[in-house]
Amino acid sequence: MKSILYVFSFLAIVSCQKNKEKLPKGDFDYLIGNWERTNEQDGKETFEVWEQTAQNSYKGMGYTLQEKDTTWKEQMRLVQRDTMWILEINNGVEPMVPFTVLKKTATSFVAHNPSNEFPTHIQYRYFDDTITAVVSSEDMEIPFVFWKVEE
Repeated sequence: MKSILYVFSFLAIVSCQKNKEKLPKGDFDYLIGNWERTNEQDGKETFEVWEQTAQNSYKGMGYTLQEKDTTWKEQMRLVQRDTMWILEINNGVEPMVPFTVLKKTATSFVAHNPSNEFPTHIQYRYFDDTITAVVSSEDMEIPFVFWKVEE
């Protein structure tokens, strides 16, 4: 009788867990997760959160907190269109800005939009649970270093 009770308890626990759809491995899976910027100014905290939304689509959100208030926020999306990948960024004020991915490896990519005032280039690199992102133009470069936050 106890063994039947254990089996039913186990089945009840398993059936109550979230059944998250498993997506096939994608080109930018190294971005998936929660990231915290390590080289932020004192008094500020900056984060990025990425998830895969389809086999050829990723969604990200970046935001900065200062004294628990959100002082900056942007939505990001990586989508494949035909054979090209596009990084789209929206700060909630201006229209979506597209950046064409020029080069990608299993752990990095470079995207550009020469008609955007700043940045014209965005580069991401992953190594050992760290992401470095550099946004740049001819005149300026801003580096971001993110460590993966344990979930």
